[in-house]
Amino acid sequence: MRCTLKYKFQIDKRIVDVEIANSATFHSPTEIKIDSKKLDILIGEIREDGALSFFVDNKLHQVEIVRDEGGYPQGIYVNEEFYSVSLLKIDNLFYYKEKPVSASKSGVVKSFIPGNIKKIFFSVQDRVEENDIVLIHEAMKMENEIRAPKSGVIKSLGVHEGDNILANHLLFEIE
Repeated sequence: MRCTLKYKFQIDKRIVDVEIANSATFHSPTEIKIDSKKLDILIGEIREDGALSFFVDNKLHQVEIVRDEGGYPQGIYVNEEFYSVSLLKIDNLFYYKEKPVSASKSGVVKSFIPGNIKKIFFSVQDRVEENDIVLIHEAMKMENEIRAPKSGVIKSLGVHEGDNILANHLLFEIE
């Protein structure tokens, strides 16, 4: 499955459309569009405070988002230069290239969109029943209960509480 995230920002007095066309992953180029201009980026690091580094045309960029009390962006530092930012709109467009593999068959559960791991209720080697809430994934100010697709034992956890994750990140695996 692919997820396209579309954002509309007001940066200073300019309206900017941003589209992340592929699932962002570490060490693999991700195509983004900024006002219809295509760029291939490579995400380097996401720090605990949410700041991230990425490469465009082999040039390193540092980005830090300044958020209000509600968690919405107020400003952004790009390579230490500040820009006033307002998030005007978010659209999520999910579509399938091919029929997705059911998590209930494989036991592997991955994130569909970027977000934050708020709470984990089970540990590796714990037994879970189908539909047990394994963790809470917060994305776009919504908390999502991620449930066990089948009964079994947690084989691995790919996240810790407080982790910032990208789309297609391994959350957990059940055997």
